[in-house]
Parts: sequence; C-alpha cells; structure tokens
Amino acid sequence: MIRLIAEAYLALDGALKALTFKPGWEAEFDVSMTGFWHSFLAIIPASLCLAIIYVGAAHAGSPPPLGALITIFAVSWVLFPGAAAIVSVVLGVKDRFVPWVILHNWTVIWLWMFLAGMSLLRTSGLAGQDLYEFVMFLYIYLRFLVHWRVAYVSLGVPTITSALGAAVPLVMSYIAQVLVYQALVPASAG
Repeated sequence: MIRLIAEAYLALDGALKALTFKPGWEAEFDVSMTGFWHSFLAIIPASLCLAIIYVGAAHAGSPPPLGALITIFAVSWVLFPGAAAIVSVVLGVKDRFVPWVILHNWTVIWLWMFLAGMSLLRTSGLAGQDLYEFVMFLYIYLRFLVHWRVAYVSLGVPTITSALGAAVPLVMSYIAQVLVYQALVPASAG
C-alpha cells in the first residue's frame, strides 16, 4: 500500500512537471503495464474531488443529478483509453499509447483539484458566483490546454497533430456527457 502511495506521489509530481515544462518528468512514471493499471488508482483522489464539487454545488443550490454525475465520471475513465487507443493507431504511435494514458490519468487529478478548489472557494464565500462562472468559462480552455500538453509530451508528435489527437477524447467526452444527461436527467416542464 505504501508503495502505491509513493508511486501516486511520484506520478502527480511528474504530471505537474510535464505541465509546467520542467525536465525529468518522464522518470517519475512507471510506463509498464503494471504502471498502466496503477494509473487508474487516480480514480480515488478524483472521486474525492468529485464529492467536494457535488457538495459545493448542492450548497450553492444547484446540485447536478447525482446518478448522471457518477455515470459521466465512470464513463470518462473508460472513454479516454478507448479514444486514446484509436488516436494512437491512427497517428502511427501505438507504442506511445500506454505512456499517454498513464500521464493523462495522473494529470487529470490536477484538473479535478482545480475544480474542487474553485468549488471550495465558492462554498466558503471567497469567490462570488460571477467569478466562479468566469473561471469555469476559462476552465474549458485550460482543460484543452492540459490535454494538448499531455498528448504533445507523451505522443511525441508535432504540435498540431497532438492538438487534434487531444481533441478526439475531449469531443467524445462532451458527446458522452450530453448523451448521459439526455438519458438520465428528466426534461424540465415548461
């Protein structure tokens, strides 16, 4: 258990180094199949962040439907590896699939922590609703930038190619989110 915690710490540190353009981030990751499966343990801290976000939204009076939220969360952890596999094959970098998924899984924790932090600021009253909405608007761009950076450094393909590669899982994620909400959230009367 301690070994897994140490691996998670190193992976989160490596992900932050990759995002901030610091050298040596590759050494922080186990890019074997064991490391691939261990990277899905990132679901645990992401789930804690999701709980904080849900409680914050409920406190603000706008809780999303819990069933839809959990379904979207689960689908996103399955959808990305599938989309990444397709992109890796199309781009001809199948050997970079595992490092891409590993780096992605640990990097999205930073995105989840950002969202949880904003939720805490709104819940505590330190950030008003207008600021929160503005930051969430900017988050859309931040999310794409992070996914592009992860694709760029892990796939080793040119900038535009990695941007297109990063866009595929994001677009699939948005489509899945819309489909889940349509299926699980009742339409409002009116």
